Amino acid sequence: MQLRRHKDIIAIKTGVESAPVAFHARNLEVAQVSEEAWASMAPTTFDNGFVMNMEPNEAGVNAEALGSLEGWNEEINPSAQTPNAKFKIRALTINVTQICNLHCTYCAAGGDGTYGDPIAKISIEKTLPQIQYFMNKLAEGESFSITFLGGEPLLYPEAIKIIADYVNEIAATKNLKSFFNVITNATLVNDKILDILTAIKTSITVSIDGPPETHDLARPQKNGQGSGKATVEGLKKILAHKSELGRILLHAVFSRTNLEVEKAYRFFSEFNADAYEFTFDVTEAASEANQKFISEMSKVAALAYDRGGETELRKITMFDGYFSALDEQRRSENYCGTGKSLLSLDSNSKLYSCPLEVGKKNEMLGDVENLNTALESLQSPLIEKNKCQTCWARFLCGGGCLFVHKSLTGDKHKKHVSFCERTRSLIALTILYYERSRG
Repeated sequence: MQLRRHKDIIAIKTGVESAPVAFHARNLEVAQVSEEAWASMAPTTFDNGFVMNMEPNEAGVNAEALGSLEGWNEEINPSAQTPNAKFKIRALTINVTQICNLHCTYCAAGGDGTYGDPIAKISIEKTLPQIQYFMNKLAEGESFSITFLGGEPLLYPEAIKIIADYVNEIAATKNLKSFFNVITNATLVNDKILDILTAIKTSITVSIDGPPETHDLARPQKNGQGSGKATVEGLKKILAHKSELGRILLHAVFSRTNLEVEKAYRFFSEFNADAYEFTFDVTEAASEANQKFISEMSKVAALAYDRGGETELRKITMFDGYFSALDEQRRSENYCGTGKSLLSLDSNSKLYSCPLEVGKKNEMLGDVENLNTALESLQSPLIEKNKCQTCWARFLCGGGCLFVHKSLTGDKHKKHVSFCERTRSLIALTILYYERSRG
């Protein structure tokens, strides 16, 4: 893809014969532009987030086209809105255990699922009052979500049922909507566990990196044996009860040791899952791996669109999220809800702003008694704190993942070029398919 920019307008071109597609960063508008407009924009690259523009007297600039670009750049779209991100916790992740039966090579939970503190079972007695505290602050009709994590959460399924029943009881009393998700490697699924999962009608995210021979490279058991066959068997059991559950999502992680995204997509397509999530290892900064992942995502997008157009493309969560933001013209100033709408409870019932920061004492927020003071520093928009104001992708990216920034640079507010380049590339790819679907 070629890239050009005029202030807050970016234009993308994929070949000599293709029409340039432009995106207005503030207004979240997408449209084709003329070749004259393209020629009047400044060449740029995906690793560059700075404002670029051509001057009227520069070679190749068409004065009329430049004037049209400038007019569009200055327009204000009243439909483009920035949601209020003020502090109100509407979601929790809960580590019901900090033990895992696998030993994934890229594990961000202390390398072994323990976060450096192996705890077999969360204290239900300490956890329920904290949940009640947050739910009591919600107004009638609002939603409250819990994602059950580990370690491997299905090592302690009883906690999932007790917590979910408690949440549903409060939700019924206060007229709230409750939602659940379990993130699991699916190797432990049996009839007893299925009874629990279907009883609470939870959504399920299955961690699976592709067919067993690929999956086994990154997600071995503790004894070094592969886990892929067990994961597939567990997934099949889950899908057999699909009508009794929420959304079923397949989640894959890619790094330099496995960049076969297209292979994973083709494999995932064999199952009747609702959505697929393809992510890049949060600690991976290698440029070659980054470029390969971008290339593979482009292949997957083309394959999905050829198979089923927008509907099939949007089964991939990244594309679905960006499509929704563009349709709703919803500007995001924050990559996620960390510290604003989302908090994490570890197996010690201690609170953190992010599930990936569990176990790090300097990231611990404590408990509900001193929460507001601890969260004050997290309330500013991330696109401001991370100095993203000049980036054309800022309102779709939301400032990027703080954990990735910290992992790659040592500073959660200092971005690594590989993350920004990958994010801009994938947003540009989405914009091309959005214009194709809507144009």
